[in-house]
Amino acid sequence: MSILNIFLIILLRTFSNLVKSEFVNSCSEKNTVALTFDNERPYNYYTKKLVNYLVNQEDIKVTFFFDSKSRYSFVKEVQEVQKVMKKAYDHGFQIASLTSTYTIFDEDMKEFEKDLKIRNDFIEKMIGHRPCYLRAPKDLCRERCQEKLEEWDYRLIRWDTDTKDWDDKTSSSIEQRIEDSIDFLKKEFSKEKESYLIRIHDSSNYTVNEIVPWIIEKSGIREKGYHFVTVAECLGDKEGMYRSNIDHSTKKSMFSTDKTHDVDEATQGINSNDIDDDDDDDDDIINIIKDNNSNEYIITNSTTIVSEYVYSDEHSIHQINSGVLLLPIKSKALLNYLSISITLYFLFSSF
Repeated sequence: MSILNIFLIILLRTFSNLVKSEFVNSCSEKNTVALTFDNERPYNYYTKKLVNYLVNQEDIKVTFFFDSKSRYSFVKEVQEVQKVMKKAYDHGFQIASLTSTYTIFDEDMKEFEKDLKIRNDFIEKMIGHRPCYLRAPKDLCRERCQEKLEEWDYRLIRWDTDTKDWDDKTSSSIEQRIEDSIDFLKKEFSKEKESYLIRIHDSSNYTVNEIVPWIIEKSGIREKGYHFVTVAECLGDKEGMYRSNIDHSTKKSMFSTDKTHDVDEATQGINSNDIDDDDDDDDDIINIIKDNNSNEYIITNSTTIVSEYVYSDEHSIHQINSGVLLLPIKSKALLNYLSISITLYFLFSSF
């Protein structure tokens, strides 16, 4: 075997590993702004207010990265948040999955699989679809985890613009945090980049009441020709938001199930326009029962799932287990890899 062939084999393996675990950090469609909300805390009031505000805006679509596990706090809140997310979904907003904790199941794929199923069962019960888009801590998913997530066709989404509305260390007050976030966004928008993938949170009063309205109404970004779209749309993948929209008949997936219940029937009773409905007995809403003896929450109106938590008080719930998800091979990255390989081949073969 020639030195050239050995070199090319090494090159192929190296680039294969690089392409395999690529994160999505920015949009690919020009003149798009993808507002993405990390919906990670069990405080429903601001989320509800935000959704009500957004659905009344003209030509705006956003994405909610929903941490379903953090919603297993109290029965009433779980029911309310489902109605809020269903309303968002009904208005064309994208509902994706979020995991914000840092335990990786690299050594136990069964636990990893169980964690993902818990999250996606909850979201499917809310909106009738299982998400293909996820957000998770970066660089914490090792080789086995990456291989599984690639097999399951997940897209792991990050961002290129962070409002830092969460940063209470560098800002001395809420007023300062608002000012810092808006000043940062002004600088970013003045660059007039091809697109913006923005990370923001929906769990704070000042974010919902100040920062989001500024972006939409006062930033001038739309006047520059940009459009507010979902993450899937900003990647040219509108039909790929949810697993039920993709043909996975030839793929082995953990999401196959023997259940024959009709997803549409399971969700049709959720009145997304009446998010103040306090009916705790709605059969189409997931009910959570707290088992004080075992310190577990159990979903009782769907597939029985158990998820363990540690409580310090009723407003502070710390998760033990979580999953981190990874983007499968991107066609664009693969093309780049092939182009480089072919170029190098002809370059060295000429010697």
